[in-house]
Amino acid sequence: MPKKLRKILKYVLFALISNVIYGLGMYYVYKWLVGYSILYAYLGTLVLIIIGLIWDELNHKYYLWAMQTKEYAIQMEKSFLFRLYLDAFISFKTILYLFYIFVLIVSQIIKFNPAIVNESFGNFILSFEYAILFIIAYDMVIGQFSKDRARMKKISAKFKESLNKN
Repeated sequence: MPKKLRKILKYVLFALISNVIYGLGMYYVYKWLVGYSILYAYLGTLVLIIIGLIWDELNHKYYLWAMQTKEYAIQMEKSFLFRLYLDAFISFKTILYLFYIFVLIVSQIIKFNPAIVNESFGNFILSFEYAILFIIAYDMVIGQFSKDRARMKKISAKFKESLNKN
């Protein structure tokens, strides 16, 4: 099997396994919280999405920091999990996008033919059909914040430079 095809299969396999794990986790959290209130279930899963996105970002920063420190870099090079992480890496945000695209498609199928799934699973899917909009909005806000910070750093540097000249 060619090297490129093997790499693509790793990405696809990692994405599938990650989506199944994430989906099962979300389903059981939903089932637990829906016993209290559908609103709690919705808010709880949004909180889980935010926690996952923050964890993903901190994870990236940690690996960048660790690779700059010689002792950590040597330890991480030997780590099987780290090599697996780098070889088949897909960010949590990408996993979320894929999962909620799947949810969006399945929710439309359920709307066309509600009898295709049981009521509990159908309610789970339908309750998150617009969650992808939350992820897109989050992504846009973080992207805009990063651009604004970069712009303000440039302005601040030019301001300090002009102060030093005077």
